[in-house]
Amino acid sequence: MTKNNRLEGRVAVVTGAAAGIGRAPAELFAEEGARVVLADIAGESVERVAARIRDSGESAVAVVA
Repeated sequence: MTKNNRLEGRVAVVTGAAAGIGRAPAELFAEEGARVVLADIAGESVERVAARIRDSGESAVAVVA
């Protein structure tokens, strides 16, 4: 991911972040420098997305809700 820093210092909370329409903005917010909180009912899937974001050097936390 390429970090652009436009959202540095901000936190983005994204629901439905395990796939599709929730995952895409979560990844974009992270690319822009936001710390991302990913919420979804699909525990394993949302944790995989958070791990992928963290592996790219960004900050992400998964919450099963």
